[in-house]
Amino acid sequence: MQGMIDKIYIWFMALRGYSLPISVMSWVVPFVYGLFNGGNIFYGILALIGIIILHLATNIFDDTIDYLSEKRKIEKGIKNDFNFQKGKCFYLFNKTLTINNYICACIILFTVSLLIGLFFINIYGIKLLPIIIPSAILCMLYPILGCLGFGELIVALIFSPLLYLGVYMVMTGNYSLNILLISVSTGLLSVAVLHNHMLLDYEYDEQNRKITLCRICKTKIRALHLLEAIVICAYLNIIICVILKYLSPYFLLTLLSLPTAVTLFNVMNIHIKNPNQRIEKNIFMGNIKSAEKAPKEQRDFLLKFMIVRNLLSFFTSLILISVVITAVI
Repeated sequence: MQGMIDKIYIWFMALRGYSLPISVMSWVVPFVYGLFNGGNIFYGILALIGIIILHLATNIFDDTIDYLSEKRKIEKGIKNDFNFQKGKCFYLFNKTLTINNYICACIILFTVSLLIGLFFINIYGIKLLPIIIPSAILCMLYPILGCLGFGELIVALIFSPLLYLGVYMVMTGNYSLNILLISVSTGLLSVAVLHNHMLLDYEYDEQNRKITLCRICKTKIRALHLLEAIVICAYLNIIICVILKYLSPYFLLTLLSLPTAVTLFNVMNIHIKNPNQRIEKNIFMGNIKSAEKAPKEQRDFLLKFMIVRNLLSFFTSLILISVVITAVI
């Protein structure tokens, strides 16, 4: 039994399962909104399964492409060794998993997600293609387009309008303006998650001349200021929509997540100016147990990643509460 648990944990970390709250929290808002509008529960849950599988497939596909690309450069004599952020492809380097394991996982996960997509296409026909086709293409091309500086834009599209409208569509057969407006804020925070990830990878990306929004900023401190601006815009969108009466005043509950945003800014400021300084835990960081249990090589990275992930989760939870209160009252 313990051996099985260990294998599950290894694959959980290899697939970056700790990032799944991003997908789940993006799904839950249109799911609940769909329920209040007579949506199909089974279709909504099946959509979640497809989203999770596609997310995991994209994660390990990204690592697989990066690993093979680095290996090819080493074999050609362009580089002497792998140069990854600490913890990346950890289970490949310690030989717990092989690159063939990664490739098989990619094939299986993408195939399952494709079958779920075909199921919905069979029900809704071409009406759903404008959601499924762009989502699939963007996920497949993410490792390539991400290196060209389009990673943040891809995340914004996948985790905001495409996912929100897609879930609501498969549940109700219709689209919703309110869902689209809400998705702008959660989409921006999804971008913040990736931008924060790239900020942690800044040295690696710079050495490998990988084009990211962070590197376009030229310096880490400018990249941090951009991160702050992205997060602030997520809150401003909600405030403006409330003022213009597109959303109810209950959506201002999202402002309760501001302390987590401030904590994120403080931690990343320390990361940039004094990376060796010990990060003191506080309640606004949210659940960081996975980081504390992770191998030493991954611990520091995961802690900083999970704070921004938890910000998205907290913000989206408050959005969800706002949706429910608005529908009930």
